[in-house]
Amino acid sequence: MKRFAILSVFFLWGGYAASQTVVSVDAKQIINEGYIGNGAQWDPYQLDYGKGRLDISEADWKKMYDRLDFMRPQFIRVMTNTTSVMQDGVLYPERGLEHLSHILDYCQSRDVTVMFGDWGGGMVDVRKEVIREKNLSAAAEYVRFLIEEKGYSCIKYYNLVNEPNGYWSSTDGKYSLWARAICFFYGELQKNKLAGKLSVVGPDAAIWTADEAWWVDSCATHLKDEIGLYDIHTYPSKITVNSGEYTDIIRAYKQAVPAGRKIVMGEIGFKFVEPADSVYQRENLRRAAAKPYASMDDSQMFVYDFMYGTDMADALFQTVNAGYSGSVVWMLDDAMHAKEAPDKLKVWGFWNIFGEEYFGTEEEEVRPWFYAWSLLTRYMPAGSRAYKVEVEGDKSLKAIAVEKDGKYMIAVVNVSREEKSVLLKSTSLPVLKGVKQYLYAEGRLQKEGDCRLLPHRQGVTLCPAKGEAFQMPGESLVVYTNFDY
Repeated sequence: MKRFAILSVFFLWGGYAASQTVVSVDAKQIINEGYIGNGAQWDPYQLDYGKGRLDISEADWKKMYDRLDFMRPQFIRVMTNTTSVMQDGVLYPERGLEHLSHILDYCQSRDVTVMFGDWGGGMVDVRKEVIREKNLSAAAEYVRFLIEEKGYSCIKYYNLVNEPNGYWSSTDGKYSLWARAICFFYGELQKNKLAGKLSVVGPDAAIWTADEAWWVDSCATHLKDEIGLYDIHTYPSKITVNSGEYTDIIRAYKQAVPAGRKIVMGEIGFKFVEPADSVYQRENLRRAAAKPYASMDDSQMFVYDFMYGTDMADALFQTVNAGYSGSVVWMLDDAMHAKEAPDKLKVWGFWNIFGEEYFGTEEEEVRPWFYAWSLLTRYMPAGSRAYKVEVEGDKSLKAIAVEKDGKYMIAVVNVSREEKSVLLKSTSLPVLKGVKQYLYAEGRLQKEGDCRLLPHRQGVTLCPAKGEAFQMPGESLVVYTNFDY
């Protein structure tokens, strides 16, 4: 674990003295240029939950579109199985398109960058350790069809085989098998004249420590032409992130990326895997057991708690400050995936769009962490740059500062349960006028309608050179921004 210096500054606020944490922004030091964006995993839905097929109504598609319009995602990951649109070895690319098109139409119309891909089933034969060239060719043809014939130019990246380093993956952790599939697939993209339009993503490894960084090293050595964007998946424990140890882990992967290439977080969520988080894990399992449609094996039941929003902000801030260029949360909607049985869902989402129809009306409501993630997606647009931020004081506070076209977003998160006093300062930021201040904290949200979060304060003039002092409730996120939307 990292050790943090404590700056013991005391000041009078509201009639009492409190220890103050100083957040300093250095706008002369850019640590992250050309940010791709933040967003969520949004896959085609399962639709059959054991009692016949359901269909998403136009009203529910509109509801999701409206919610996403508040979030303004910049980066969406969409995964499918090419073999599901094949029959007897023949590709039928129109199959299921009436469903997939709702997702891609949204991304195309809102200029959202899409990381499309295949989960990996059928792409390799792991027992014989051979690649399945016919299916790989079909995958390349399928994405060509979507881009060239259907006009989905929003698809910029392709993710072949989910988490290939895992025993649960179709490659069973075999790097050489996965690398051969990547090489063949890249060749098929070249044949389809897509190599200049579509970049392959890798290694897409799921990691918990720095030990798997050799996958990135190997890609940089053996697949330097094929891999256009690097990515990893992380499901850290709460203690790993809140302590700051997470930064050291993910930085090992960033440092292995070749110069001139970017790395993103292709999936991110929390799992309580460390002994220090055993109390949370027991509660997680208790809640899953109590909910009829929750998978006991793969659910994050704290998505109903405000804590999950601040923990996700903490993880994102460390990811941004470590030099990553985007983050995709797992996941948008519970209704997308089941685990042990058709009606045992992976509960990880911002909502369940079939709540009213099937799973319980309350499940369709927006969950708290949607608002925290939305602020950090909405006000971190594609093309942003991130500045260096130092936090001197309480280690439970983290911060980021981003800018695009002269507009700024400065965000601070408090993952402790206690109120904290913060001083935001900078000698290199200009005076910011017309600033909105958002506050994400339990019992403090100011909402409008189904999904819109309203500013806590508006028309604020921020004078960083003089310093801006403010209080942060326990488990809260404060966002200052002068983006004019």
